[in-house]
Amino acid sequence: MATSGYFFMATDRLPADGKAYGKPVQSASRTRTVRKRRSHYEKSTTRSALVNVVALLVVLAMVGLTGCRSDPPAPLAPNPSEPHFANWPSNLKDFRFRWTAEPGFDLTTGWAVPLRAYFESIRIIDYTRDSNAGYPGLTRVTPEPVEKFGQEWRALTMPQRDLRGERGRVDLDNQDRRFVGNEELRVLRAEAIPSGFRAFVCDATFDVFKQGAESKLAPLALDSVEAGFDPDFANTRIWRIEFTQNSRVQVSPLPAPLPSQDGPLPAPRGDVFGPWFVTGAADVSAWFDSDSSRLEPGTPEYNARSREAQNAEAAWRRQCLDRHSLNAAQRLTLATTVLASPPALEPAVPGWPVSGG
Repeated sequence: MATSGYFFMATDRLPADGKAYGKPVQSASRTRTVRKRRSHYEKSTTRSALVNVVALLVVLAMVGLTGCRSDPPAPLAPNPSEPHFANWPSNLKDFRFRWTAEPGFDLTTGWAVPLRAYFESIRIIDYTRDSNAGYPGLTRVTPEPVEKFGQEWRALTMPQRDLRGERGRVDLDNQDRRFVGNEELRVLRAEAIPSGFRAFVCDATFDVFKQGAESKLAPLALDSVEAGFDPDFANTRIWRIEFTQNSRVQVSPLPAPLPSQDGPLPAPRGDVFGPWFVTGAADVSAWFDSDSSRLEPGTPEYNARSREAQNAEAAWRRQCLDRHSLNAAQRLTLATTVLASPPALEPAVPGWPVSGG
């Protein structure tokens, strides 16, 4: 079942504690312009007719300009004076990522840089339904995708299937839907593995809203909540992402260490992935498909491992919610309240530098 915030394939396994958990909009311009059309008249046109036509055009222009002054602007209309950020889609102009981490993990250097760049890229692709919307370098550090649902794709484990983002189905009824607010991401753990490193990331979308009918802003997972899904489950997803240093990244020689990657920009200006290659990314419970690939489906050991994976994801989710800045009642309010105007936009954290990225 696909829900409004995130998309789950029929092959995905759901955690035991709940059920599963997305092209943005460009509003009309705040001002209208009246196009003046020149009409070419034949020489035989009488002078009086020409005067009448010109007078009519002047009246129409005045009416149009008057209408522009009296009509209220659309709530989410773009402002030409607003800055355009490199590598940041215009439909997310009122949206930012905000990262936190467990004590001791620096979000501006080392492993955090490719982790942030990768995760933000695939989320942007999900929101825009644009496979080219990822940050510079994404295609360099991920495998070439295979045909979705094809034989080669089915042979891959779930964490390997959609490493360039889950594009899903384009919303044909509302191609310009806009997303606003702040997506909160927390690194729950990052650890070394023989081939590189892995990270566990909590993705919380309580403060993300999507534009709907009449420019109203609905909570991202409102449809899921109204269908009976637990609001905390519908708005939190626990990811496990793995990276390796691999020749496939095509970096020779290895790049110099990047300066601290923090600043006022919502997206990096350049390729910040360095020598890291993404080898897997999925919900924690979906990694069971990879971790237990040698087990025979349906056997007691296979089923036991499946339950272990679901329980592990549930534990990660509890840890994430325990560290959330809002209590359960406040989260419920956010998850069920439709807004008439965008919420206050907090800046990206830690953000990306103006130079050096």
